[in-house]
Amino acid sequence: MSICDPALRNALRTLKLSGMLDTLDARLAQTRDGGLGHLEFLQALCEDEIARRESAALRRRLRRAKFEEQATFEDFDFTANPKLPGAMLRDLAALRWLDAGESVILYGPVEPGSHY
Repeated sequence: MSICDPALRNALRTLKLSGMLDTLDARLAQTRDGGLGHLEFLQALCEDEIARRESAALRRRLRRAKFEEQATFEDFDFTANPKLPGAMLRDLAALRWLDAGESVILYGPVEPGSHY
């Protein structure tokens, strides 16, 4: 029985392991090329499944939250409030402060739209 046997694919489908099923061929190729041993192969498949489930759970929670719009940093209008320097906000978003082990405190009055 080959690992690519349809029975394996059916078993993954039955067990609802579509994250593993989606990446099976790529992981098998890595194994054949010597990039992954048996345990690394299994661990990679499990990580693929975990990533798929976490992604699906996030999408489900966002859908249930029924947000009016999805806000992203790229869509933020830096010209709307000149008190917020765009360069500083972009620097904060780059997370260099995190790598440097520094803390950031954001404070100010509560205003309409401050939850954005």
